[in-house]
Amino acid sequence: MNRVNESGAVRLKPGFTVRTVLALLIASAVFLPVNTYLLLVAGTSIAGAAVYILVLLFTELSSIIGVSMTKQEITLVLALGGLAAGTASYLGMVFRHYVATSPLSWSFIDPFSKKPLPELIPSWYAPPYTSEAAALRTFIHIDWLIPLIVVNVQFGLFYVLQEIALAMICSLVFIERENLVFPFAHVNAQLITTLTEREPHQIRTFTLAAIAGIVYGIIVYAIPTLAMGAYGTLIQIIPIPWVDLTTGYYGIDQFMPGAIFGIATDPLSWALGVLLPLRTCVFITIGSLSVWVFGNWLATTYFRDAFPVWAAEWRRGMDLSLVWQRSYLRIWAVPSVGFVFALATLTLVTGWRSFVGAFKALTSARGSSEGRLGFPSLKAILAMYLAGALGSVALFQTLVPDFPVAFSLATIPLSFAIAVAGARARGETGLTISIPYLWNAIVLASGYPRVDAWFISPVMGGDSAPAWTESIKTALLTETKPIDFFKAYALTVVLYNIFSFIYVQFFWAIAPIPSSQYPYVMAYWPVQLISMGIWISREIVASMALLLYAYIGMLSMGAAGFLANRYLGLPFDFTALVTGTQTIPPYAMAILMGGIIGKVIESRVGRESYMRNRNTVIAGLGMGLGIVVGIASAITLVLKSTWIKPF
Repeated sequence: MNRVNESGAVRLKPGFTVRTVLALLIASAVFLPVNTYLLLVAGTSIAGAAVYILVLLFTELSSIIGVSMTKQEITLVLALGGLAAGTASYLGMVFRHYVATSPLSWSFIDPFSKKPLPELIPSWYAPPYTSEAAALRTFIHIDWLIPLIVVNVQFGLFYVLQEIALAMICSLVFIERENLVFPFAHVNAQLITTLTEREPHQIRTFTLAAIAGIVYGIIVYAIPTLAMGAYGTLIQIIPIPWVDLTTGYYGIDQFMPGAIFGIATDPLSWALGVLLPLRTCVFITIGSLSVWVFGNWLATTYFRDAFPVWAAEWRRGMDLSLVWQRSYLRIWAVPSVGFVFALATLTLVTGWRSFVGAFKALTSARGSSEGRLGFPSLKAILAMYLAGALGSVALFQTLVPDFPVAFSLATIPLSFAIAVAGARARGETGLTISIPYLWNAIVLASGYPRVDAWFISPVMGGDSAPAWTESIKTALLTETKPIDFFKAYALTVVLYNIFSFIYVQFFWAIAPIPSSQYPYVMAYWPVQLISMGIWISREIVASMALLLYAYIGMLSMGAAGFLANRYLGLPFDFTALVTGTQTIPPYAMAILMGGIIGKVIESRVGRESYMRNRNTVIAGLGMGLGIVVGIASAITLVLKSTWIKPF
């Protein structure tokens, strides 16, 4: 029997219906080809905008024909529509073909075998450059069979099993036991409630906010997008995605070499500050400035001997994006891992009762499919996690038999730690923690000399579980059965894989990828290949001592702050602090200023009115922005499609 949710004494209702299936089918069949083409020609995605358009389309059409979509159905469409519309998964396979055949790949030499990269690429990664498949531009070739099987088993089966299990565990701990806020879950729930219940005051507030979002979206997104699409000229009234204060006359590099600074112009970054407690906003900003301003500055000046490659690379005049990318690669890639694992450790130590309580609930009668969340038993969830994790390790070791097993097995607890830290960060701050290059660091630390381990890894889970946990929170707020989210997700994976295979092959048959027909990937894929090549050729090294120092230092700071907060009442937010280290200053400053603005508005209109309307305003703002981006991108697609000459 379903339990009541936090909104009142009502039963949770199903959302996985025929109309949900139809909406997700349309998302993949109609929006995915548009999104794929935009990714190829402009590097932009309408997946986020497509969600809002899809939800608005279905709610309005269903109301016209007199069969309104339920909150539960819209909840699943909102949660998964973007995934269905935006996941061009088979573009990754075309990139593998590019790695195997690009002349640029020959410039990277394996330091151990002294052979160029194309001669070492395994046949289970991509067909070799000598294969007939390299010239045919089609997946329907025998040489593609093994690579397609490997990627679909590893990341279509094992990854999904592991991630679903992690999301269920995180939901039980951080929603059922600790009841974390998950700020954007409330915004999404308010959007869904407003569109379905249509309460006059909420509709009026939502509409005004949507109009504001449309106006801002036209100025910031539509004008630059259409100008570039129609005339090939960039016109920016307000810089996107940020105002860069790193370099130039007012740049921070004038007096703090190596530092980055700016202010994000995306209004939803400011809106996040409105949703968060001001203390959380402050600690996010402290973490961000400590790393990207003061940390970069110190690494460039006083500690340049510890980071000689970075000190040699940095030049005054480098913009924010370039300094961010290079400093992350040269300074922060390894310490970031230590920071996140420190958060995971402290979360497990201070919240062990929540984990024990959640596991006990799963082993009891209430932990079966009759529980509020409708999840299977603990035994089934753990079996799912281990099947995905151990299965992925087994497949990896089969393909890379000489790799040290201890290092590949380490991905199992690491995935759990990433999920725990990420879900807590998402639940408390609304931000996502990610750890790029983690597998790269593991390969370097293992001392494994051959290149095959760079082309596949065991599943590094935990990156999707936090967002899915947030979706479960939204489901509960809208009285939706959480288990239906996973049913709809399974369908979505099938849909986007089928349609991605069809549409990517179609675009690939029209013209080579990359080529002048697809200018964005022609510019970006060489950069991506270079980044991949410098790891494989061992031009980057990973210091395990630096990882240990970062972990111990951040863990010590977190423990001291936790004790000071508990026993002395001093303000401290370790989750926000660590999240801030993963957030560059433009977004941290936008969050802080959004938090300050929210407090000012609250003091003017009163807390009750402020709390009642803020989620509606932010939901309307997001809807307005999404509609503008979607329409502008569609117009650009039409304009681009009429000009196929290579100049």
